[in-house]
Amino acid sequence: MTTDIPSGAPDTGHRPFPAAERAGTLAHRFLETAAAYPDRDAVVTPATRWTYQETDRLSARVAAGLAAAGLRPGERVALLFSHGAEMIATLLGVLRAGLSYVPLDAAYPEPRLAYMAEDSGARALVTVRESLASATALAQGRPVLAYEDLVLHDEGHPVVRATPDGEAYVLYTSGSTGRPKPVAQVHRNVLHHTRVWTDGLRIGPGDRLTLQSAYSWDSAVQDTFAALLNGAALYPVDLKSLGVSGLLEWMARESLTVYHSTLPVFRALVRAMESRATALPAMRVLALGGDTLHLSDLDAYRRSFGPHCRIAGAYGSTECSCALLRVEDPGYRPPTGVFPLGLPVVGTTVRLQDGEGRTVEGPGEGEIVVLSPYLAPGTVAADLSYRTGDLARRLADGTLLLIGRADFQVKISGIRVETGEVESALKELPQVREAVVMPFTDRLGERQLAAHLVAEPGTRPTAAGLRAALRGVLPDHAVPTAYVLLDELPLTANHKIDRKALPDPLTAARSADDTGPRPAGSLERAVAAAWHEVLGTTGAGPDDNFFDLGGTSLRMAAVHERLTRTVAPGLRMTDLYRAPTIRSLARLIWRAAGPTGPSSEDAAGGTARGARRRTARRPRRPSTGAAPFLTLPPPGGDRTMAPGGTRD
Repeated sequence: MTTDIPSGAPDTGHRPFPAAERAGTLAHRFLETAAAYPDRDAVVTPATRWTYQETDRLSARVAAGLAAAGLRPGERVALLFSHGAEMIATLLGVLRAGLSYVPLDAAYPEPRLAYMAEDSGARALVTVRESLASATALAQGRPVLAYEDLVLHDEGHPVVRATPDGEAYVLYTSGSTGRPKPVAQVHRNVLHHTRVWTDGLRIGPGDRLTLQSAYSWDSAVQDTFAALLNGAALYPVDLKSLGVSGLLEWMARESLTVYHSTLPVFRALVRAMESRATALPAMRVLALGGDTLHLSDLDAYRRSFGPHCRIAGAYGSTECSCALLRVEDPGYRPPTGVFPLGLPVVGTTVRLQDGEGRTVEGPGEGEIVVLSPYLAPGTVAADLSYRTGDLARRLADGTLLLIGRADFQVKISGIRVETGEVESALKELPQVREAVVMPFTDRLGERQLAAHLVAEPGTRPTAAGLRAALRGVLPDHAVPTAYVLLDELPLTANHKIDRKALPDPLTAARSADDTGPRPAGSLERAVAAAWHEVLGTTGAGPDDNFFDLGGTSLRMAAVHERLTRTVAPGLRMTDLYRAPTIRSLARLIWRAAGPTGPSSEDAAGGTARGARRRTARRPRRPSTGAAPFLTLPPPGGDRTMAPGGTRD
């Protein structure tokens, strides 16, 4: 792992971050930073640009408002926000008041959020005024406070009530029991992990960092505090609003220097950079996590970024944050076909352990075990160790390669998913008798989930119907994109489910009903072509729903990038969610184009009379709920777009 600053890299003013035992609390360190850099940008969004002084003042008012509402140090507060600046001010205010925050991702299904609010024991919920009705439904009698009211309080001279061993936050991850699992962390440990990220990426007050992860992910903690405890600027990015092309333009305009995302989003970004011939010359670090970097990813990095830009591969989990880190320059060539895991970070030891619990010395394979005094309380063994469940192989030179899992946990778009939780949700549906969920690689080269099902007698569930039902209880990234209906599940000689004998969802695919109408007119055909590139589908009808065909938020962003590059430069990401069918989106684009755009006949599939003629020739395909049981559609498109459900 290289440590020198590459030639041409900007001087960001990085200074070594103090050891956790000397840094106090997150709140104390933020106040010190705000005092040192009052006029520097702290939080920047397309609608907001707060200095450290302004962020300090707003968080102080939030802290005063929480205290006035009767909340006391040591209690938990649930935060229901979209991806914006208000969440940052609120969580800082919560920490200053000696409370801990429980982020509730507004994109998650309501039953899941209600469970998290109840299970965490949150004393109150905080949200923006426009979300008060939703928050009240989740609160189940708990007080609901509006951010806009909290920031009206007089901050006075607030006293920081946080303590180093006090709880800072509670994040919920996928749980093997069928319920989300809470992971709590204390100030001292978060400061240590901030030190790891700060010094590993050499973050300083001259940096401008992306924040793409949802607040409920551990990676958001890394980015938030590595920026705000070092005088750098934090840029929360809402990919669902900006789209990939909007993200690229914004990063170029703001000269961002540190980029952090999962690999699927990075691949989509590089695709947009190459198709639009747009560069990011200020970028000096790409931090990519959640999955294995392949040689193709390293080649894309070298093609698209300057020689001073370095690439960082991070390994960790919510329980241990970043445990292994590798930072390399463009000249690095991995010894195998993948970017290997890095070296243990300061304060951390990593060992391999075989199935008998013995340490694997030298070359060999075993489960990754992390030992550190900074692991999340309640998740560690007596010897301060955490068994990750990940399997790795150590090469002769000491390099570690990730090779799989020891259990049924998988990563989808870089997000941890327990297949047991998905199976439990499927078995709750009245049409499903048995369910097994397994990962597979789709024809676009991305990791997805496939559900293998045995239906209840007399029922014939559809893929669209199952997806819709699961989206009501699971986050998008945990909803399978492929579904295989079986008469019975295969069993081993010991009468256990034989997962290796489950049919490949790619070869088990059944073609969709191809008797419905076809996209007509130049705009419908352009939208259909974009769907084909991103989803791989060739048989989508004009009234099929994008999400019913396996579409996801990130793949929607990929469609947006293609359409803004070809036929609709002014198209907004939100337009695609408002018009999720080929016909409706083509009409929206045509209306937006006005009198200078294509004719209605050519653009939106012809006149109503023509549409009636087409319908008479071919029975109209229903838009949801009645599609045949599907796995993935036929191959097509490129291999850069990602599968779904990321909280971008």
